[in-house]
Amino acid sequence: MSAGVTPTLLAALWRERRPSGPPVAHTFRSTYAERWVRFHSLPGSKRYPESEDEYAIVLDRYNTILDELFAGTDVFVVTMDWSNTPTGPAGYPTPRQTLHPDGIRWHRPAFAQSPAGSAY
Repeated sequence: MSAGVTPTLLAALWRERRPSGPPVAHTFRSTYAERWVRFHSLPGSKRYPESEDEYAIVLDRYNTILDELFAGTDVFVVTMDWSNTPTGPAGYPTPRQTLHPDGIRWHRPAFAQSPAGSAY
């Protein structure tokens, strides 16, 4: 994460640039229909990589898209996950902080303010 980027700054940028709705992934297709797009991660529209070779394909495709769309500009990549714990989902073989050491949790939807429904 770039120096000076905080949860407060990210939330303000979101509200300024995407005022139609919160950063909740499953709502993007309808809320931002004029901008929403899906890129297929793997050949044959397969969604999830199952081998190192498939992970390499996914990484190459994502980097190609990011390079084409955002060359020479600052980009914030937003990912989303759900969890019932403050440290995030337990379903990953590697803790999120190890995979994304500069990533920060910056948004919790209003409906997820209780400990039983935290969004990460």
